[in-house]
Amino acid sequence: MIKKILFIAILGGLFLTQNVYSQRIMGEAVIGLNMSKIEGDLVNNGSLKFQKPGLVVGAGAIVPINDLFSVNIQALFNQKGAYKKLGTSPDSAQPYYKARLDYAEVPLIFHYNDKKGLTLGTGLSYSRLVRVQWIVNGREVSNSTSDGYFAQDNLDWIADFKYKIWKNASINVRYQYGLTSLWAGEDDELLINQNDQKQSSDQRHSVLSIRLTWTLGATQSKNIRKGVE
Repeated sequence: MIKKILFIAILGGLFLTQNVYSQRIMGEAVIGLNMSKIEGDLVNNGSLKFQKPGLVVGAGAIVPINDLFSVNIQALFNQKGAYKKLGTSPDSAQPYYKARLDYAEVPLIFHYNDKKGLTLGTGLSYSRLVRVQWIVNGREVSNSTSDGYFAQDNLDWIADFKYKIWKNASINVRYQYGLTSLWAGEDDELLINQNDQKQSSDQRHSVLSIRLTWTLGATQSKNIRKGVE
């Protein structure tokens, strides 16, 4: 179902842009830092703390619809998850909780581009789980995507803000929240914490990231729009 939604969204974006502006496609390089948590895991649930750092890196294509709107599709390696070093009990092993979930991710974002260099966007992101490390109270519970604890496919909603800082370089701040639960295991495999509380089977990614993006071909794209050879 997730793949069908993303496939339809991508086709819609390409249909909107292919006729007039396809010759203006620009490239994009992306690198940045994530801070993430998992809502529903009892670790940082409901807290404003994003305690799991991670890397995001990849490339993309920017397809203008007109002078103000564009479609951005990316291919990213994205590290998400949750982390808590210390448990509530003095004798808890370290780390008390670590969920490292690495994804191959394809975001599709519709952007509004202000003439002063500010870009605002929203969209969806499909991700495929490629690596897992799950540690509870110092014990490694899982280190394989085939263990079945975490869903192979996920869909996130994205809010995206970008500001040009120098020529083709921009600072990009992105927040994304899971639209689907990342837990795929049985209910009796859910963590029970040291206060005898059980995790929810509805667990969602919550990720805040800051990135540096570099746009490729922006000058050529502008010249084509103005009819300059």
